[in-house]
Amino acid sequence: MKSKKPKASEPSSRDKLSADFTKRLEEKWRQHGDDILDAACKESPTKVAEMIARLIASTEPKADGFDSCRTKEDLGRALLKSVGANEYEITGDMIAEALKCNEAFIDQLQAIRAAAEGQMQ
Repeated sequence: MKSKKPKASEPSSRDKLSADFTKRLEEKWRQHGDDILDAACKESPTKVAEMIARLIASTEPKADGFDSCRTKEDLGRALLKSVGANEYEITGDMIAEALKCNEAFIDQLQAIRAAAEGQMQ
């Protein structure tokens, strides 16, 4: 049985749960954050430093959104999403067409490069 996909404007259950947890965590942090940090730093300063490093790394902005593409299908999806395609409406045919367009685009860029190299010689 398929699960119902959320509408684009409707937050998913995961997003709702995450928002609720984050809100409650923030409330607790405001109340006890200093005490928690003091205790953690005394008990394991190395773990605190590692946690801070992971937090900073996880919030670094991605360069272009294509960094996580590992397959051609991933690339096709990313191309379509980059122009506003709804992730849940992307089909295999759309991915194939996006990849064809991307290959044609790359061919054109390579032709421009080749022409420029010919002019430079």
